[in-house]
Amino acid sequence: MRRACNKRRHRSSIASLPKDLLVEVVASVASHSFIDLHNMKLCCRGFLDAAEDKYVCKHVSLDKFPLIQWNPKEKELSFLKRCRESENMESLYREGLREYFSCSNGDGLGSLKNAAQKGHKEAKYVYGMILLCSKDDELRKEGIEHMRFLRKSKCIIRCRKNVKRLIKTMWKNNRMSARNRNPLCQWKSTCKGWAVKKGRWQLLDDEDDDIELCEYCRWDLELRFFYDLFNIH
Repeated sequence: MRRACNKRRHRSSIASLPKDLLVEVVASVASHSFIDLHNMKLCCRGFLDAAEDKYVCKHVSLDKFPLIQWNPKEKELSFLKRCRESENMESLYREGLREYFSCSNGDGLGSLKNAAQKGHKEAKYVYGMILLCSKDDELRKEGIEHMRFLRKSKCIIRCRKNVKRLIKTMWKNNRMSARNRNPLCQWKSTCKGWAVKKGRWQLLDDEDDDIELCEYCRWDLELRFFYDLFNIH
């Protein structure tokens, strides 16, 4: 009897909250875990209704969804479509990856740029590195700004690892990017930053990334990782 009373009290307390607050609570949970969002929707009608709000779809985490849907279910496709239409950053990033690196026409760059500008760090990494591949000096400068932000945030290596893990099942057929043979650092023979680290710049962790050393050498090295990651020749 006491348990039933507690359940009724719990439902009535949630029902008394304004919808905007419920949406904020559900969106916060959804941004960390899709599984937690699913469980939350089962709790009560209030959470279920709030979960249908576009704001929740915009912020929900897609970590539990593979990049390539091999055997998609209708409900999953419908949910992912709603996320894309809500301009979910992760959805934009994934769409950009699939289209830019699996198609030969370069579609997808706009989605990557959009997600990068909205603050998605992995999208910022991929978009920044694509710009560094360019032969256009102005685009390379823009790429450096994206990478500089990530370097100061000490998350370049983490972003690279996250990208690598996500794209492992993706077929890569990109013809838009090519190796840029012109190094960003023009002082390789005299650059102290490079001389100190040459042969030992393993960068296993973001703490190994010494921000005081030559920035341009750092981007030249990251380009080598990026070329290998996406089979860019």
